[in-house]
Amino acid sequence: MKLLTTAALLAATASAKSLRVPPILLQEPIPNDPTQHNADHHIPTIRESTIMARRIMHLSSLGTLVTTFTHLSNPQSILTSDNDADEVHTYENRPEEMAGSPIGLMEYYADCEPATGNPTLLAINIATPYRNYAAGSNISLQIRWWPTQSNSYDLSTSAFPNPEMSEYDHNDDEDEDIPTPHTPAALPRFSLHGRLEPIPVKDLAVNLIPACFMRAHPDSLLWQPGNDIHTSEYMRFVVEHIYWFGGFGDRARIGWLPVEDWRSITREEVEAMSLPGEKGWRERGDRESKRVGKGAR
Repeated sequence: MKLLTTAALLAATASAKSLRVPPILLQEPIPNDPTQHNADHHIPTIRESTIMARRIMHLSSLGTLVTTFTHLSNPQSILTSDNDADEVHTYENRPEEMAGSPIGLMEYYADCEPATGNPTLLAINIATPYRNYAAGSNISLQIRWWPTQSNSYDLSTSAFPNPEMSEYDHNDDEDEDIPTPHTPAALPRFSLHGRLEPIPVKDLAVNLIPACFMRAHPDSLLWQPGNDIHTSEYMRFVVEHIYWFGGFGDRARIGWLPVEDWRSITREEVEAMSLPGEKGWRERGDRESKRVGKGAR
């Protein structure tokens, strides 16, 4: 059943005042045949999608670290503190059948080495993701985008008095460049896959890593390296593969992005790009004129 029909059925069972539906759900799917596309239609290129991912990583500071429980009988082998090892024995009590099962947990990160595209983590050795990784697990970091603008729309006759007009035509001058929001299912997210490596003391100083990280996460002051509670250290997540999910497949790119592009994105490209919910974003329309970077393809 088409999206418009579904929306009509929903509208028939709820008042226009109480039902809030993102405008994207009221649009007809864009045809797969490029010859049927509106002249303004533009799916972001690989380069543009990569820049969008780098901008999301720059603006966000929370992700989900995904690792896998391994067969681990001696936590002392991966923990540098006797207190940490004792605490694992006392409190974890992990069922044996969990070995091989993945787990995803929220984690702080910061974009403190933008020239490399490698996010910075403050690893607490006792934390599950880092114990799993030290025991041989693969690791990935999932990051999503959610704009700060309004996140719902009234589906009412007053909201769209003329059915021939789009939601963009009804924005006032101040907000005309912010055609948001979307359902979370239509917003971009991505998964970084790679490895962890300790950040050398020299790099910590040159790149002002602690100051950068605490600017994004002031509360992390409590578990900075050298704290009296747990062993911690700054780690860089070395990106080796990127899986991008830009949104609905009829209007966004979905798939793997080249790591070479990821590493070559410049700060100027990141700053020039706009995301859904940011001023300047257009899902359709003049995206073609806003291509960023010489590598667009």
